[in-house]
Amino acid sequence: MSGNRKDKRDHYYWEAKKKGYRSRAAFKLLQMNRTFKLIKSGDLVLDLGSSPGGWSQIAVEIGATVVAVDINPMPPIEGVKFIQGDITSPETLERIREISEAYDAVISDASPKITGKWTIDHLRSIDLARASFNIAKEVLKPGGSFLVKIFQGEEIGKLFNEFKPYFRFKKFHSPKASRKRSSEVYFIGKGFRRAHSQ
Repeated sequence: MSGNRKDKRDHYYWEAKKKGYRSRAAFKLLQMNRTFKLIKSGDLVLDLGSSPGGWSQIAVEIGATVVAVDINPMPPIEGVKFIQGDITSPETLERIREISEAYDAVISDASPKITGKWTIDHLRSIDLARASFNIAKEVLKPGGSFLVKIFQGEEIGKLFNEFKPYFRFKKFHSPKASRKRSSEVYFIGKGFRRAHSQ
């Protein structure tokens, strides 16, 4: 039992505590941003599925202004405007647009409620990734960056093919801070453009 608890609270868990980050996920964004330069100082960033706020904290640290969205509440962070809303709802998109019509980066670490049934969790994660992308298509500036979490499974190739016409650079990536046994992977898209075929 103690071994199991220790596994859950790994190096990144303790590092997050030490640095005052709200979640170990902060390190995933930190690592991906170092590698792919998705967010830079002065950017306006839309953080979907933001609660408890680890990614928003990192974006603010980089020097971005953040609009954060989550169905759950999120304690305030300086430099972050928070919208409590469902990212699958058109009303939430309206509220995002009321703050700004255009964002430099859209990032999403949104996760479905885990059932433990691989296929269900995978398909729900695909739905959330699609919902995040539907928002990104509406508000992402030309040349902007998109980052979204997806649980691996049979639909992931199809989703990649849906996303790829919209980006100059696109790939799946798993940051070092992801847990070894995790099925999560991140789609990274840079150089957003309207897809001509759509």
